Amino acid sequence: MNKVVFNITVLLLLLTGLSACLKKESYPDIPAIEYKSFTAENMDKALLVFKFTDGDGDIGLKPTENLTDSLYYYNLYIQTYYKNYQGIFKDTTIYYPVTYIVHVPTPYPGHDSTVHTTKVDTGLIRQRIQFIENNNKDKALKGEIYVDLYGYRQKTAHKIIKYKFWMYDRAKNKSNVVETPELIVP
Repeated sequence: MNKVVFNITVLLLLLTGLSACLKKESYPDIPAIEYKSFTAENMDKALLVFKFTDGDGDIGLKPTENLTDSLYYYNLYIQTYYKNYQGIFKDTTIYYPVTYIVHVPTPYPGHDSTVHTTKVDTGLIRQRIQFIENNNKDKALKGEIYVDLYGYRQKTAHKIIKYKFWMYDRAKNKSNVVETPELIVP
């Protein structure tokens, strides 16, 4: 009798373990991302790695997708920050003053008006994650994305940087925004 109970217990444990292995993964349809690593290969090239999950598996764009939709042409956005001499992280937005001379018709001949404006370089890196083929019966995807960053900072004087990044899936769902830790670069 004890041997039968033991065998049934072992069989139930095996079936429970097997059913846990067969349990399909379930994630929300909105992509979720998590920072994994950053490696500066040299002063101009780095590798950013992050994990992702997506419940309906619609990650990545085909070469012909979103060509006319300027907001969603790119599906990965990476904002660069650097630590200034006061120890405060600043975004890398650079304002270039630009002056235009505009002729404004007035009753005074030859009267020109000077208009001042700015040109902005936001330091925002935009990339397209390529289409990920998903032939699984269960459409959920889980994986890692490796991003080669060329010119990963605006100035080589920026020695401590960090990034905030996010992505969109094909349904245009925005993921969570992830911030890296402080990154010391060459």
